[in-house]
Amino acid sequence: MFGDHSRRGLLKWGGLGGGAALARSLLPRAAKAQDVSTLTVGWASDIDTLDPAQFKSDGAYIVQSNIYDTPLAWATEPVPGQPGIFLSKPAKFLGRVGENWAYENDGKTLVVKIRPGLKFPSGKPVDASAVKYLFDRGLQSPGYMRLIFPTLLAITHPDQFEVRDDTTFAINMPAPSAMLLDVLALSNNALLDPDLVKAHATPEDPWASDWLKRNAAGLGPYRLVSNEPSVEVVLEATPDYWGPAPYFKRVVAKYTPNEADRILLLKRKAIDMVIGPNSMSPKNLKSLETEPGLKVVSLPDTNCNFVSMNLRKPPFDNVKVRQAVNYAIPIQAIIPNVLYGYGEQMKSPVPSQTPGHDDLLSPYRYDIDKAKSLMQQSGFGKGLLPIKLAVRVGYEPHEQAAIWIQRELEKIGFQIRVEKETDATFRQLSSNGDHELSIESWQSWINDPVYHLYFNFHSRAVGTNKGFYANPVLDKLIDDNIREGDLIKRAASVKELQRILLDDAVWGLLWYDNFTRVMRSELLGLEKYWDSLERFEKMKFA
Repeated sequence: MFGDHSRRGLLKWGGLGGGAALARSLLPRAAKAQDVSTLTVGWASDIDTLDPAQFKSDGAYIVQSNIYDTPLAWATEPVPGQPGIFLSKPAKFLGRVGENWAYENDGKTLVVKIRPGLKFPSGKPVDASAVKYLFDRGLQSPGYMRLIFPTLLAITHPDQFEVRDDTTFAINMPAPSAMLLDVLALSNNALLDPDLVKAHATPEDPWASDWLKRNAAGLGPYRLVSNEPSVEVVLEATPDYWGPAPYFKRVVAKYTPNEADRILLLKRKAIDMVIGPNSMSPKNLKSLETEPGLKVVSLPDTNCNFVSMNLRKPPFDNVKVRQAVNYAIPIQAIIPNVLYGYGEQMKSPVPSQTPGHDDLLSPYRYDIDKAKSLMQQSGFGKGLLPIKLAVRVGYEPHEQAAIWIQRELEKIGFQIRVEKETDATFRQLSSNGDHELSIESWQSWINDPVYHLYFNFHSRAVGTNKGFYANPVLDKLIDDNIREGDLIKRAASVKELQRILLDDAVWGLLWYDNFTRVMRSELLGLEKYWDSLERFEKMKFA
């Protein structure tokens, strides 16, 4: 939901020491990668839960996006010059469980017509009551949607979700919301079979969250048939699915935590594709561009990478220090030497692919003399400041960027010690506010500027506002515009919000990632959504 792409498993293939051993272990099954009815992929994730309201791992999200339908979906369009690759566009949607939709009551009510003839695997009809159950559950059960509905839609009570008849479902809001259709496209809003979920509820767990950790209960183009943690996950095409039958009748996702192993398996065609964010380092992506039989897909993305400065801890409570950090970041060296071109310089806290992004507002460029002057003005430029710079172990671009940043910050008065932390440790220290300086990654799964700004910078966004920034002027601007439907007013406010954040130097601006995937040359039908995670239903071999 909030796009932190550093969630990685720690388990490894038992007893397998190197890439050659791993490849040999898979070669007897390698024929599956050549079977036109099977797509075999490598990933470095596991499924933490199949509850769409609560998942955290990339593996869980990818699986749920393929086994559960949502009311609406983001539409995609072909990418010019890249045959077989498709990309979401802002404000473009298509029907899924909801066949069509219309607004009433001056935009305060959305009416969704349920696609006729849909049935759950149990045989129970998919009707408006089933859709209401998924929304009721999201609003009242632990998880993401309990936060999303009140914040983005001003929905606080289940009575605001209305069943008009078996095929008609309505959402009643106190005012129009700019993000309503995006919320209906989120995979957190996955259709579940109410009877099946209720059958496994208990007084202590009324929404059956424990049962849903390991059990699926929905309708989608694929169904989960096997989930062997740290080994593989198997999906099979859903019989008699309402939409076009997928080309691949079977998808096998093999747990492959080592990047060198993933590369070897690709070269040996034991897998057809590597999936999931941050699955390949930029250096290896560059080397695979000319590998026979493979192709590298690279598209601009909304994932932000930034230096997080803890505004509750000196010296980063001083705006001059934060500005100095921005002038000291050697981003023009980091892009080619760390990212190998698979990324774009960040010029605003709003991603370049997000509506309202303005790349002309930032004054920051590498200028070490200006950075030194700002440190002197801050009062901290007279001696070395010992500071820890935290990065997650395993995400190579952050580890490498930390070295470049360390070198430059030491020129302006810092004594930097780079701390490499496991994902779990990094998360805990970040949430507790124990980091001074860290390199963070964030992607907003709703590609809306005010959504993005709320969760990263609003003082109420506890747990996601990594720098603990608090500015009542910014808070009010966000509150006034989070559901604003007047696009002209909203655009002016988004520009002002960017200006405030750049003046306050809340983030050390680094880069926006590219969406990159490596696959067999003949594999087509890859769709890049705002959440940057794969759906398999349109993939096929040429």
